[in-house]
Amino acid sequence: MPVNLLLFSFGVIAASYFPLLPPLWCLFLLAPLVPLCWKWRVCRYFLAVIVGVAWGVFCGHHLVDMQLADELTAKDLIVKGQVQGLPEQDDRRLRFNFRVISVTTSGGRDIPVDQFPSKLQLSWYQFQRSGKSTALPSISVGDSWQLRVRLKRPRGFANPAGFDYQAWLLRQGIGATGYVVDGPVNQLLPAINQWRWDDWIDQQRHRLQQWIITHSDSNERSILVALLIGDSGLVDKEQWTRMQRTGTSHLIAISGLHVGFLAIFGFYAGLFLGKCIHLFCHRCPALFIAWWSAVVCASFYSALAGFNIPTIRTLIMLAVFYFACIWRRSIRIGDIFSFALALVVLIDPLAALDMGFWLSFGAVALLLFYFSGRLVPKKLAGSWSGFSVVDVVTGFARSQWVMFIGLLVPLSVLVSSISLVAPVANAVAIPLITFIVVPLLLISASTRNLFESLSDFLLNGAAWVMEAVKLFLDALLQLGGAWSSPVVAFSPTLAVLIGVSCLLLLMPKGLFPRMLGWSGLLSGLVLSFFAARPNQPDLQLTVLDVGQGTSVVVQVGKQTLVYDTGPKYSDNFDAGSGIVAPYLNAQGITRIDRLVVSHSDMDHSGGMTGLLDKMPADQIFAGEPQKMPQGINARNCHQGFAWEWQSVTFRFLEFPQLKGSSVNNHSCVLLISYRDQHILLPGDVETSVENQLLRTQQLPQKINVLLVAHHGSRTSSGLQFVNYTQPDVVIYSAGFRSQHGHPHKDVRKRFQAVGSREINTAEAGAVVFEWKQGRLDVVREYRNFRQRYWFD
Repeated sequence: MPVNLLLFSFGVIAASYFPLLPPLWCLFLLAPLVPLCWKWRVCRYFLAVIVGVAWGVFCGHHLVDMQLADELTAKDLIVKGQVQGLPEQDDRRLRFNFRVISVTTSGGRDIPVDQFPSKLQLSWYQFQRSGKSTALPSISVGDSWQLRVRLKRPRGFANPAGFDYQAWLLRQGIGATGYVVDGPVNQLLPAINQWRWDDWIDQQRHRLQQWIITHSDSNERSILVALLIGDSGLVDKEQWTRMQRTGTSHLIAISGLHVGFLAIFGFYAGLFLGKCIHLFCHRCPALFIAWWSAVVCASFYSALAGFNIPTIRTLIMLAVFYFACIWRRSIRIGDIFSFALALVVLIDPLAALDMGFWLSFGAVALLLFYFSGRLVPKKLAGSWSGFSVVDVVTGFARSQWVMFIGLLVPLSVLVSSISLVAPVANAVAIPLITFIVVPLLLISASTRNLFESLSDFLLNGAAWVMEAVKLFLDALLQLGGAWSSPVVAFSPTLAVLIGVSCLLLLMPKGLFPRMLGWSGLLSGLVLSFFAARPNQPDLQLTVLDVGQGTSVVVQVGKQTLVYDTGPKYSDNFDAGSGIVAPYLNAQGITRIDRLVVSHSDMDHSGGMTGLLDKMPADQIFAGEPQKMPQGINARNCHQGFAWEWQSVTFRFLEFPQLKGSSVNNHSCVLLISYRDQHILLPGDVETSVENQLLRTQQLPQKINVLLVAHHGSRTSSGLQFVNYTQPDVVIYSAGFRSQHGHPHKDVRKRFQAVGSREINTAEAGAVVFEWKQGRLDVVREYRNFRQRYWFD
C-alpha cells in the first residue's frame, strides 16, 4: 500500500507539469488496463501511476474550465456575492476574494452561475471625484455586496526562476481577477443567510488579526499575526529577507512544527482530563481522550493557518497516527508519510508547484531517512525516561544538521541561495518561537475577552521575545556578512555530485566512507563558486516579463548589465526584488557590474530600490541622474560613455537634451555590438530622438535585435527609423492586453513591412537570446520553453 500511494502521488505530480492536457475522453482508453493490472500483482504499481495521472488530468480540465470565458473579458458585469478570506488593504487599494452568487451584464442579461467562475479576486482602488480621492469602503469577511466589476482571466508573469502567480490563483479556486468600477451600483446588501464553516473560520481569523494590530505596537506584530493565524500578508520585505537569509522563513507562518507542538499539548491536556474522568467512569480510557484531544487541537491550529500545505501534511500524519491508536492498530511511520503525501496531492493536484510542498515533505523524508531504523544505545531503548537533557539536545542538533545537509541542493534549486547560518539560527529561533511565542499568543488570544489586562501582558511578552529573536538574527547576519547566505547556481552535473555526496553523509555509519561524501561535497561547492558555467554563450540577453514595463539583463562571461528594473506594483512587491533579483540569483550572479535606469518613469525605475536592496551595483547610469533617490549616485548616460567586455562593445548614443522635452526623450539609448551583430535598447525615446540619431549617423544600418521604444507606442518607431534599421527581431515589453493599447497596430504594420519577427513579452513571457561564435544561436520564449497547460 505505501508504494502504491507514493506511485499515485508521483502520477498526480507528473500531470501537474504537463505542457498540454490530453482530452478527457482519453481517460476512458485506460479503462481496459485496470483488470489487466489488477490480475498481475506487479502491474498494480503501474496502475497506481495511471490512476494518479488520470486524476491530475481530470482536475486540470476542471481548473482550466472554471476560468472566465474570453467573451466576458474586459466587459462591465454586475455581480452579487460574499466577501471571502482575509481582505488586504494598503494606501491605494483594497484586495479581497469574492464568492459569486449571481451575475448579469451591464445590459441586464443574466449569466448562469454554473458558466461563470465561482470565485473572483477583486481590487477596489481609490477613485477621484471632483479632484478628491474617495475613501475605501470597510469590508469584512462574509459581507454581501453588489459590485460593478471588470474582469480578465487569471494570468501571471512567466520568467525563469519566477513565481507562477497564475498557477497559485488556480490553486485558490480563483477563476478571474479584476477591479471594481466606480458607480452607484456598488452597495452593501443585507446579509445572506448562507452559513459556511470556512467563512466562520475566516471571520475568527480576521478578528484575531485586527486584535493583534490594535493591541500591539511592536515592529514585529506582523510576524505575530503570521504565527497566530498563518496570514503573512502583513510581513514586510525587510522581515522576509531577514528570515530567508537566516533559513528561518518556515517559522514566519504556522508551520508543521507548531501544529505538532499543539498536538503534544492537546495530548497531555487530554490525558489529564481523561485521568480525571477515569476516576468516575472506568470504561473511558484516559488515552482515548488524550488521542482525540491531540487531533482536535492540531485541527484547530491548522484551521487558524487556513490549512496551508505544511499544516495539512502535519495534521494528516498526526490524525492517521492517533486514529490508528484509537482503533488499536499498529502503523509504520513510512505508511503515515505516504498517506499524507497522497492525500495532499488528491486535495490539491497542483501542490507540487508550491515550494513549501517540496521543503515540507522533503524535510520530513530526510528526518525519517536519518532517524528511522537506526540502532540506539541500550540505555535509550526503554522509555522516554532513559533520555537525558544531553541526549535531547544532541538529537535536536542532529536534526538541524540533517536538514542543512539534506536540503542543500533543493534550496539551491528552489531559491538559489543557502543560509550557512541556518543551523545556528534555527537552534535558537525554533525553541523560542515554538515553546514561548506561540503558547503566549494562544493563551493571550483565548483570554482576550475574559482577562484583557492579562491578555495584553502575554501579547506584549510574545512581542518582546520576537524582538529578541530579531536582534539575534540581525547580529548573526552582521557577523556572517555576505557569506551568511551566499547565492549558488548548481549546474545539473554539480547538483547530482553534491546530492549524492550529501546522501552518503546521511547514510548509516559503516556503509560508505564518510570521507567520500565530504570530498564530493567540498569539490562540488568549490566548483560551483569558482568554475565557469559550462556551455556559456559569448553574449546572452534576457528581456524579462515584468508586465507594462521594461527590464533587460545582459551577460558577457561573468559581467552583468541590467537595463531598467521594471515597475513597482505595491509596497510589498516590485519587479526589481520579485523578478529581476531571483533571475540573477538563479544565474549565480551576486552583484551587478552596470545598472542602467533609462529614465524616471515608474515602469522603468520602480524596481530599482528593491533590486539594490537585494544586490549591489558597481556603477549606475541614468538618463535623469538628478531624480535618483537620495544616497544613490548615478552617472549621466548622455555623456557618451562606452566600454568593452571581451568582444562585446557597449555605447550610449548621444543626443541633445532639450528643456521642456518629454521625460521619455531623456531615456538612455544603449547600443550593444558583438562582431557584426547589433542590439539596441532605446528606452522610451520618441520619433524626434530617433530622427536625431539618424541625422548624426550613430545608428547601424542593420539592427539584429531591437527592444521597441515605449513598449510599441505610436509616438515611437517612426517610419524612417524602421526602414533604416530593418531589425530582424523586435520585442515589445508590454502588459497583457495593455490598457494603453501597446503595441499600437500602426507600429506593428511598420515592422511587418520590413519583415521583422515580432515577440511580445505579454504573450511569450521572458525572451532569452544567446550568441555563440559570432551568430545568434538561440531565441527562447519562456512560455513555450516551459509551457504549462494553464498558460493559454
